[in-house]
Amino acid sequence: MTQGKDKFIILKKMKYGEADLILHALSVHGEKLSFMARGALKSKKRFGGGVLEPTHFVTFTYKESGEEGKLNVLQEATLINDFAGIRQDYDKLEFALHVLECVSKVSQEGDKNSEFLFNLLGHTLKATETAKDVLILKMHFYLKFLLQQGVVNAEPWMAPFLKTTIADTNNLLNQRQLVDDELHNVTQMIRHYLQHAMI
Repeated sequence: MTQGKDKFIILKKMKYGEADLILHALSVHGEKLSFMARGALKSKKRFGGGVLEPTHFVTFTYKESGEEGKLNVLQEATLINDFAGIRQDYDKLEFALHVLECVSKVSQEGDKNSEFLFNLLGHTLKATETAKDVLILKMHFYLKFLLQQGVVNAEPWMAPFLKTTIADTNNLLNQRQLVDDELHNVTQMIRHYLQHAMI
């Protein structure tokens, strides 16, 4: 087994057996990897302090499985950023978990050329902490995501969102009426795309 070490954002965690966890995480290259964290629910030394939570930005040290369909074995995890501001507000947390779900559905194992996906996820989680209007951020994320995925063509009304970085979402508060008018349609596009993304 080859040793690996990289930075990831945790997308999902599932309990496995008595004390193990299975984790899906997105690497800085935009690749989705799966890990087995043996004894994670008992080991405070290796995985203490709630480090293995979805949304967390972490460094993983692991043994690479080398075989398709086999899980990498997580040895150590260090927290870089837990985006604590997200957990102060239910709407923010709900949105952040939805963003993870969107990214999880389109990210793929073996794809090491999707840094843009990792960057979009990281910037969106950071922006969620300080978002003054979660619906505006939702629209902003959706449009950037759909454009990256090649699902929509840029239309004139999208310009304020596409020209503004996710980090500057709070500069779009004057676009609230546009969000009210268009968010339903864009949400339908997201749902439709994600339903078919895995087929």
